[in-house]
Amino acid sequence: MRLFKYIILLGIITLTALVYVHQQVELVKLSYEIDCKEKKLKEMLDRKGILRYNISNLESPSRLEKVLLERKVSVSYPKNRQVMRLARKDSYVPGGPLRVSGLEERAGIFKLFDFLGGRPDVHARER
Repeated sequence: MRLFKYIILLGIITLTALVYVHQQVELVKLSYEIDCKEKKLKEMLDRKGILRYNISNLESPSRLEKVLLERKVSVSYPKNRQVMRLARKDSYVPGGPLRVSGLEERAGIFKLFDFLGGRPDVHARER
């Protein structure tokens, strides 16, 4: 009977040691994964900074001027014959929408139901 208790005690100690070692191995694996992901995050943030710098550099007026000079493109204000003026219709209301066709006049009664469609407001996103 004493041998049986000794074997059970030895089994419990072994099982406890295996669980402890397994936890430590998983802890080391997770720490390696975290380090790898932090390194990747740092690289991506650095790349983001470089790309933002490149975008701002490419959009700068001085760079555009330099490129136009290198390509010998002359930029000047348009002459009177190069500008087309579009005639306004009599139905144009300043500050209101332009009428493209007579469809708006026929759809006047349906404006009562605009609240059902719910037109979303469009806002520009800030950088």
